[in-house]
Amino acid sequence: MKHPTILCAVSLIAALQSPVLGQLQKPGQATLRAKQALQAALAPSEAELSTRVTPVVRAVRATADSVVSILIHNPQLRGQDVEGQGSGVIIDEKGLVLTNWHVVLTALGDSGRVIQVRLKNGKSYAGEVLSTSPEFDLALIQLKLPANTAVQPVTMGDSDSLMIGETVIAIGNPKGHANTVTVGVLSAINRSITVQTPDRRLRQYKGLLQTDAAINQGNSGGALLDITGKLVGINNAMSVNSENIGFAIPVNTVRRVFHQVLLSSENLTRVYLGMQVLANGSSIRLTNVTANGPAHRAGLRDGDELVRVGESTVQSTLDYARSILGARSGQAIDMTVRRGSRELTLRPVPMSNAAWAVVRRVGLEFETVTAAQDRRLVETATRDLYRELRQTPRRLLPGVLRVTRVHKGSTGEALGVRPGDVLLGIVDQIPDFFGARQVVNTYSDIRELNDSLHVMAQRGVSREFTVWILRNGEVLDGALEVPRI
Repeated sequence: MKHPTILCAVSLIAALQSPVLGQLQKPGQATLRAKQALQAALAPSEAELSTRVTPVVRAVRATADSVVSILIHNPQLRGQDVEGQGSGVIIDEKGLVLTNWHVVLTALGDSGRVIQVRLKNGKSYAGEVLSTSPEFDLALIQLKLPANTAVQPVTMGDSDSLMIGETVIAIGNPKGHANTVTVGVLSAINRSITVQTPDRRLRQYKGLLQTDAAINQGNSGGALLDITGKLVGINNAMSVNSENIGFAIPVNTVRRVFHQVLLSSENLTRVYLGMQVLANGSSIRLTNVTANGPAHRAGLRDGDELVRVGESTVQSTLDYARSILGARSGQAIDMTVRRGSRELTLRPVPMSNAAWAVVRRVGLEFETVTAAQDRRLVETATRDLYRELRQTPRRLLPGVLRVTRVHKGSTGEALGVRPGDVLLGIVDQIPDFFGARQVVNTYSDIRELNDSLHVMAQRGVSREFTVWILRNGEVLDGALEVPRI
């Protein structure tokens, strides 16, 4: 009686053995030949592959390299320092990435957090936020790519041509699982949602695409594709308690916000220069140069044609954004402009946005002086502050704010503040159960002062607060008007 199964097994074993039974071989050679033979036997045929490579597979293959994972690192956290994560979409080969504003919110300003962007091939690059739009939940990140390095941008589609019921594909980083693909249909267009954003505000987002493709936490900022692999939306995963319902910002809306909002001068930098740039054909012109702002003080004027920032040629607003990416408050920037037939190189010194907000309110500019920079001054300020408080000094102040400039016509000038004065504190009345209690706010950096003035101003159209100033070893006080802006 024949046994077909046994004969088949014997044949397979024979195929996996060496060409000549009993022939001596190098160690591991038989195992390698066996693996190769097994792989060849199990490999799908071309006909099978053509059947399995669906339009969805082709769309994902065409786009996967353009979808990135975004990680927000907080160095202050011990152990695992990843504080937040999301997704993004590469839109040009120089490393420009679109994502949601709420994905990068905690990394804005001087938070100390670091943005890491990871590509499908496993490579990671640092990222820096160029601009944001909370109103549309969009943000623009620039990857810090090595020289002569290019990345793969996504192919843009047309969200206006979408049809209800057509297949859509979501790619993102849900719950940390990079490059996850989900498929669904376009369920509806022009949807509105109201959500509480991470800044604890209720915001309404209108004109969204709705899909039943799974869009979970971490998918925010990822790509919504049509069946051809073109980008038709930026995923938004802020809607909660909704099963089989996902939302995305239509790509046509994204394109409009990109040009009109994200690339606008006021959104392009984390420092304040006191000017805007306007594209004029193939050139960039300066406009709205603010009187007494950093640009104006350096000699820049409305109508100047911006030629270079440092060594970078500027021919578009995006060039400008990239050229000032590393700008820091207090550090001069070389700007070359064309004015008539002359080229001038001028050096504006940027201010922090917080510092300019203080100027707008009270007309005072400050510098931070730490104990490491001038211990004697900080010790004197600490001693005199506690003397005014009628307390024994408990610790040395971390730093003080010293006036560097007083703007004409300001409330600071009206008070009589002079350059060189040291701000010891501002007396405030804090409402409580019994009515109000008096506190003295002290400040070691300009952000603290700006935040405090903002809170004070919100309590009325304009209020006066007692200010303590240290001048030549003497403590002076007076009423400073703090208006809303």
